[in-house]
Amino acid sequence: MVGNGRALPSGFVQDVEVEELAGALTAHEWDFSSATARLGGHGFVLASGSGSVLLAGVAHPLEGPCVVWLPSGSLARVRLDAGARGAMMAVSDAALGRVVPASSIAGPLRQAIERPMLGVRIEAAAARGAVRDLEDMRREALGELPGMREVIISRLCLVLIAFWRWGGGASVQPQSSPRQLVQNFLQLVELNARAQWRIGDYARTMGVSTDRLTTAIRRATGQSPLELVHRRLMEDAESLLERSILQVAEIADALGFRDPGYFNRFFARRAGMSPGRYRQQFLLQRAGREGSYAAWP
Repeated sequence: MVGNGRALPSGFVQDVEVEELAGALTAHEWDFSSATARLGGHGFVLASGSGSVLLAGVAHPLEGPCVVWLPSGSLARVRLDAGARGAMMAVSDAALGRVVPASSIAGPLRQAIERPMLGVRIEAAAARGAVRDLEDMRREALGELPGMREVIISRLCLVLIAFWRWGGGASVQPQSSPRQLVQNFLQLVELNARAQWRIGDYARTMGVSTDRLTTAIRRATGQSPLELVHRRLMEDAESLLERSILQVAEIADALGFRDPGYFNRFFARRAGMSPGRYRQQFLLQRAGREGSYAAWP
């Protein structure tokens, strides 16, 4: 990734990088090629100084304190003049997907980080606070102390929420198209299926009625929202039964089922057999495949 920051350790969120902008004596430039842009979003907090961002052939002047956010896929060039101070972060798509909080702002926040912010002016104190959050993330990555993961998650989440607010997150958003509703719903299912959200929770988070959400999902997929949630839970259940050594009761707990008996009934209705029987059949089939390979000359 760009810059000379230190990537945060694996096991948390992959590919997060923070770079301090400490008033260099010469101009500093980032050229986000197509290959680099695919890595995810890039954010700049310019506490002081000036520069410009070139996006789609149009130059946008920067004057601190301000922020810049370039979503994944942006083909842009950022130039900061000599003496500019602040911080830069580069966050992969995977990291962005994992750090967005599973709350009422998840949908709007995801939409916000898919749009560019080009030199949005902010208060000086807000810029200093955001720079401190980014510097804290970098120090945590260097120290690797107990609780490092939680600190980095919290700081990155705070910065993303701040960018969302500065970009107009508190204003009324236009109503989502049916296609966007479906995409947002599926993203939220990835985050919250194991939390056993009700369909009303998804609708409320997305700012639509349950009826509108159900209609959009049925038209696009031929299934109800609940069926899609259950399908996602079944995919996770089958994966855990096949690839983990967890007991069935432990798998039920991991998937958000408080009652293992209910999980057994849920699974059996959809798979036609109990979780234990499913695992047994999978292991027998795998042993048969491995045995047949071993018999080859």
